[in-house]
Amino acid sequence: MAASALARGMLILFFAALVLFAIGFSTAYWQKFEIGLLNVHWGLWRSCVGDICKDNSLPDASSDISWFEATQAFETLGFIAALAALVLIVLYIFVPQTSGKRIICILSMLACFAAAGCIMLGIIIYGSKVERNLSWSFALCCIAGIIFGVSGVLLLIDMVKK
Repeated sequence: MAASALARGMLILFFAALVLFAIGFSTAYWQKFEIGLLNVHWGLWRSCVGDICKDNSLPDASSDISWFEATQAFETLGFIAALAALVLIVLYIFVPQTSGKRIICILSMLACFAAAGCIMLGIIIYGSKVERNLSWSFALCCIAGIIFGVSGVLLLIDMVKK
């Protein structure tokens, strides 16, 4: 049984979310503010003051950074789940032996929901600690998390319609 037009359209939406998330996940603009004339911005993996950037490293042991590590962990798990969902969706839509198979659709849907859930958990953790000066990388991850959830719902609708 071939995949439906709904599933094929969902792939475009999913791919857009994956691109948005990859950009938000990897860039250093989760938070941005100015100190005097210097622009300060950082993301999950890099921090920058002016034009000087460095990898985020663990601060001294007296700092409580568990919330930041949890954000990194959930966003990374979300990225892994999104990649797994991409593989499963491609199997569901394009590979003749698995195209339209119910189990592949269910696994794809679960991977989409796992990606959305992990991404949104990371966003909630970060947003609860950093309440101001959130920037565009953070926003891209928010949008991507929502779209991954919508992709899962579209797969559910596709499965129910069959």
